[in-house]
Amino acid sequence: PEKTGKTAGMVGDNGLVYLTGIDASERNALVVTWNGRTQCRLSLPENANLSQGALLLPCR
Repeated sequence: PEKTGKTAGMVGDNGLVYLTGIDASERNALVVTWNGRTQCRLSLPENANLSQGALLLPCR
Protein backbone atom coordinates (compact mmCIF):
# COMPACT_ATOMS: atom_id res chain seq x y z
CA PRO A 1 0.00 0.00 0.00
CA GLU A 2 1.18 3.44 -0.95
CA LYS A 3 0.80 5.17 2.43
CA THR A 4 2.58 2.54 4.49
CA GLY A 5 5.17 1.33 2.00
CA LYS A 6 4.84 -2.20 3.36
CA THR A 7 5.03 -5.26 1.14
CA ALA A 8 1.60 -6.83 0.74
CA GLY A 9 2.19 -9.49 -1.87
CA MET A 10 4.43 -11.25 -4.31
CA VAL A 11 4.34 -12.14 -7.99
CA GLY A 12 4.01 -15.81 -8.80
CA ASP A 13 3.66 -17.96 -11.89
CA ASN A 14 2.17 -16.40 -15.03
CA GLY A 15 2.31 -12.91 -13.52
CA LEU A 16 -0.32 -13.60 -10.86
CA VAL A 17 0.01 -11.51 -7.71
CA TYR A 18 -0.77 -12.93 -4.30
CA LEU A 19 -1.83 -10.27 -1.77
CA THR A 20 -2.02 -10.63 1.99
CA GLY A 21 -2.65 -8.33 4.93
CA ILE A 22 -4.61 -5.62 3.10
CA ASP A 23 -6.56 -3.40 5.51
CA ALA A 24 -9.88 -1.90 4.42
CA SER A 25 -8.28 1.56 4.48
CA GLU A 26 -5.62 0.43 1.99
CA ARG A 27 -7.89 -1.09 -0.68
CA ASN A 28 -7.87 2.07 -2.83
CA ALA A 29 -4.16 2.83 -2.77
CA LEU A 30 -2.22 -0.22 -3.93
CA VAL A 31 0.96 0.50 -5.87
CA VAL A 32 2.94 -2.06 -7.89
CA THR A 33 6.70 -1.50 -7.86
CA TRP A 34 9.75 -3.39 -9.00
CA ASN A 35 13.36 -2.33 -9.13
CA GLY A 36 12.35 0.50 -6.79
CA ARG A 37 10.10 2.18 -9.37
CA THR A 38 6.32 2.56 -9.42
CA GLN A 39 4.89 0.62 -12.35
CA CYS A 40 1.14 1.01 -11.84
CA ARG A 41 -1.65 1.52 -9.30
CA LEU A 42 -4.78 -0.46 -8.55
CA SER A 43 -7.77 -0.57 -6.25
CA LEU A 44 -9.67 -3.50 -4.85
CA PRO A 45 -13.46 -3.29 -5.33
CA GLU A 46 -15.29 -2.49 -2.08
CA ASN A 47 -17.66 -5.42 -2.53
CA ALA A 48 -14.89 -7.92 -3.35
CA ASN A 49 -15.00 -11.11 -1.33
CA LEU A 50 -11.31 -11.89 -1.21
CA SER A 51 -11.79 -15.29 0.39
CA GLN A 52 -13.57 -16.67 -2.70
CA GLY A 53 -10.56 -16.86 -4.96
CA ALA A 54 -8.82 -14.88 -7.68
CA LEU A 55 -9.86 -11.44 -8.93
CA LEU A 56 -8.84 -10.03 -12.29
CA LEU A 57 -7.93 -6.38 -11.72
CA PRO A 58 -6.44 -3.87 -14.17
CA CYS A 59 -3.20 -2.24 -13.12
CA ARG A 60 -2.87 1.31 -14.49
